[in-house]
Amino acid sequence: MIALIIIMIAFLLYVLLFLFAIWRVYKNFRTEKALIIALIIMILIPTWDVIIGKPIYSYLCKNKAGIHIYKTIDNVEGFYIGEHSRRYEPYKPYKGYKYVDYKEKESVKYYRSYWVDNNTSKDCVPIGDDKWSKDGKRYSWWFHHGKCIVKKEIPKSDVSRWEFNNDWIDKSKFFGIDLKIVSSARVIKRVNRTVESELIRVVWKGGWVYGIISSIPVGNNWKIKCPTIHDVPSRTIIIKTLKPKKGEK
Repeated sequence: MIALIIIMIAFLLYVLLFLFAIWRVYKNFRTEKALIIALIIMILIPTWDVIIGKPIYSYLCKNKAGIHIYKTIDNVEGFYIGEHSRRYEPYKPYKGYKYVDYKEKESVKYYRSYWVDNNTSKDCVPIGDDKWSKDGKRYSWWFHHGKCIVKKEIPKSDVSRWEFNNDWIDKSKFFGIDLKIVSSARVIKRVNRTVESELIRVVWKGGWVYGIISSIPVGNNWKIKCPTIHDVPSRTIIIKTLKPKKGEK
């Protein structure tokens, strides 16, 4: 409610400033040309970056955004997902792959997670917060039906050579109009950090006026993006780059 009041006050103040500026220009010059110039300037103050930014954003969305595959890899059984906390275990293998590797934040050790048809194994990850599901069923359901996810420590040398990384990395910025191109996910060859594929998104604040409005009260967020996470989830790039080994489910 407070944010809405602030926005309304700011809008009313600008309207008053707009009318005062037009009145002063007309009073001082009394020409149609001066009045038109004043109108253009006052309209451009809150909209100039939208007029410039919108076509640039549209062009980049059409020509730069999306999944870029530089190389595909066949017969992949699993991949590395980086450093994660044990509090969010179990880390399930992605559909179509046999296992997922990760580095445990607390112990700084490497682990491999995979499904087994024996929930009595000492390596089974116990039922925790149960926040995710497999084929529409919670981990607890699968556990009680005889399956579990095993968490097995592995040496660093055995970690998959392929890494899925979804950190947002800025590739280029257009500071004047608050627009940037980011790599929001990528598949990497770990040995030399070669990027085999990446998901490029174009993000924009929609102009400084919209940026101010959208930042109240939660911070200065980048609200406008293409493709959206709903349209193209970050994980889409995995299956398009790392082709699962035939026979895996």
